[in-house]
Formats: sequence, structure tokens, C-alpha cells
Amino acid sequence: MDASQRSSGALLVGFIPDIRSSDRAGADVAQLLRQFENIIALAPVEGANRNTTAVEAYQMEVGTAALVRAAEDILSLTRSLKEAWLFGQLDTIGESKAEAKTEECAKSVVEGLGRLMENKEKLKRVA
Repeated sequence: MDASQRSSGALLVGFIPDIRSSDRAGADVAQLLRQFENIIALAPVEGANRNTTAVEAYQMEVGTAALVRAAEDILSLTRSLKEAWLFGQLDTIGESKAEAKTEECAKSVVEGLGRLMENKEKLKRVA
């Protein structure tokens, strides 16, 4: 595995042209849901015509095959993440940008709550 691919972010990013999201996990889940919706859309039996029933059955088979493929893609992603994590190739140690941003936001919330409590105490004293 290339050194640039040893982070969870690199493993989760996919380059799928028909999906606007660059998030591989999100794209795989969206594909899984799309295929499931396609199968469910075929479920209502509206006509008793043999030809219609045969076409819908074939569409369900195709949709089921696509659903299985989408599930296999998700399993492939999780397998890659597990292998990288188990064999020490996944760089999970260290402070990430998201963690630093979360910490910064949490500090600002704490400061805001502190000011709110001070103002509340001042209002009680005045009243």
C-alpha cells in the first residue's frame, strides 16, 4: 500500500464520476439505498399480464444483483480499513484537523455558557 493511502480519509475517498460526493463510504451507501429503492418500486403488482410480470421479475433479478454488488463494495471498504488498522498501516495516531476544530468549538461553547451564567447571576442580583 502506498504511503499516501495509509489514512482513513484516503481509503474512504473514491472517485466515482456519476455521484457528486467524493466520499467513498457515502457513495457506497447511496448506491445500496438506490438499488433497494429500485427493487421496492417494482413490488406492487398492478397487472396480471404474464409479460408485465416476466419483465418485472427480470428487473428484480437485475436489481438484486446490483444490490448484492453494492453490499460487496461496502464489505470491501470495511475489509480494507480493517486490514490497514490491524497491520498498522492506518495512520490514526495524532491530532486531526476535525478533532482540533471540535476542541476549538467546544471551548467557545464553554466560554459562552460561562458568560451566560455570569449574566444570569448579575440579573439575579439586580432584581
